[in-house]
Amino acid sequence: MSRIQNSAKLAKDLGAVDGQMVGVQNAMTPGNPAGLNGAMGFTVDIFEQVTAKAYDVLMPEIQWNKTIAPGSIDTSINAGAKLTSYRVRDRRGKGAFAAVVGKDTPTVGVTQNKVVIPLEVARVMASADLDDIRAVAFGFEGMNLLTDLGVVMRESSERHIEDTFFFGYANLDFAGYLDYALVPATTAGTKAGGGTTWAVATGDEIVKDINLTAIGTVYTNSKGVFLPGRVEIPLAQLVQISAQRMGGAAGATGENVTVLEYVKKNNLFTSLTGQELQVVGLRYLTGAGVGPSNRMIVSEYKDDNNYMPMSMPFQMLPPQDRQFATDLFAEWKFGSFHKPYPTSAIFVDGI
Repeated sequence: MSRIQNSAKLAKDLGAVDGQMVGVQNAMTPGNPAGLNGAMGFTVDIFEQVTAKAYDVLMPEIQWNKTIAPGSIDTSINAGAKLTSYRVRDRRGKGAFAAVVGKDTPTVGVTQNKVVIPLEVARVMASADLDDIRAVAFGFEGMNLLTDLGVVMRESSERHIEDTFFFGYANLDFAGYLDYALVPATTAGTKAGGGTTWAVATGDEIVKDINLTAIGTVYTNSKGVFLPGRVEIPLAQLVQISAQRMGGAAGATGENVTVLEYVKKNNLFTSLTGQELQVVGLRYLTGAGVGPSNRMIVSEYKDDNNYMPMSMPFQMLPPQDRQFATDLFAEWKFGSFHKPYPTSAIFVDGI
């Protein structure tokens, strides 16, 4: 066992009591970056060499800007705008034979309206004492505390957008991607093993949920207007279908490929377009459905099917000195996620 895991041994090496080693252990624990009491300093033995490399606590990747097509993110909005809107147009009319209508020639028409979305500014700040800045630069060669704080501020803005994009923000009437109200919802099919979950499903039953319950439903209900080509599922279900084989454990009674390989190539979207179905894992879908239950989102991945207004990207203000400290401020501005064509997608719960 390494000394970082053996607090008693590490305490003995450093001449410290065992109780004081909790901070050292916490520093190695994901999700607890403040393990060393939130401080920048730590005790170093006279015979100890501290490496130049620091191992940052790892966090899951930002997914909001990969979940929708790049063209769905609108950055053309003026930063001074308080609202943004997109127009919705409709048309009516159909031609007819002159022999039938005579002089009563059919007319056509065009109508339009708009959908208004509020924009809200968001902010974050950091502060550092001048002596702390000098101390960090002295203790850790090449480290600039203000630069590191700026990086953390940028990440905090992305985490804020991520949270709002997926879950919405009810106090400002911001809608969330995971439970957008106008997207149709259904339940996965009942499995031979009982229930609806993929945990008891055969490969054929999983493919049926994706191809018939989801893709087929959107395509049929939209009269062929929408053809979903993207499937988002919880991480556990993605792991499952990447290992589960269509014909059982060894594939003896069916296709000797994994469910993931099979469904990517054998589905309505691929049959009609020749393109491979996108199947991706989305960690937020675990427990996102009614119940709660695990949710699958199947959608048509096109620019016009989603809309995310970003009127001002993250920007740092110049550092502001305050007596013997320096303050850093940053802001960004965006609006609620919208789905102009909600029936281009479907929620399938209970997988």
